[in-house]
Amino acid sequence: MSLLSLYQGIVNKHFIKKECDGMLLTMIIVFVLVTLTVTVGEFYRIHLLQQEIEYNLQRTVNCAVEYAMGDSYRQDKITNLNVAEAKQQFYQYLQKDVELDSQYRKHKNGKLSYQLHFVSVDGSSKPAVLTAKGTAEASSLFVFLTGGIKIPFEISSTNYRVD
Repeated sequence: MSLLSLYQGIVNKHFIKKECDGMLLTMIIVFVLVTLTVTVGEFYRIHLLQQEIEYNLQRTVNCAVEYAMGDSYRQDKITNLNVAEAKQQFYQYLQKDVELDSQYRKHKNGKLSYQLHFVSVDGSSKPAVLTAKGTAEASSLFVFLTGGIKIPFEISSTNYRVD
């Protein structure tokens, strides 16, 4: 074996090793980009879900307060809220309009989208205020890491008299 063929064999092995290093680096970059894209997409999905939940709850609380306002007091320009009736209407609107089941779960396309857990639904008659506090629990793509996502909410509606 000549010295030249030995040198060419060493150089070829060196270049082959370099090609593998480039492929490994490319695979690492692709993995990081895919992971970053999926993570950003999941955060955006959760953000949209949070907006949907807050919008539906705000609409529900507003409707319940408007429904339970004492009409006999309005002519005297007094705001008076029937809190028990407002709570009852709040839960009815959740089931009818938001289409939650009896355990406050929302299903889309046959799959569970989220479930609401209320800590409190309280109100006062003067001023006319109804507040719902709790968390919404949803699944995540990263369920193996987090076990699910909990989105806290505190939604309030106040009926002011402005004349």
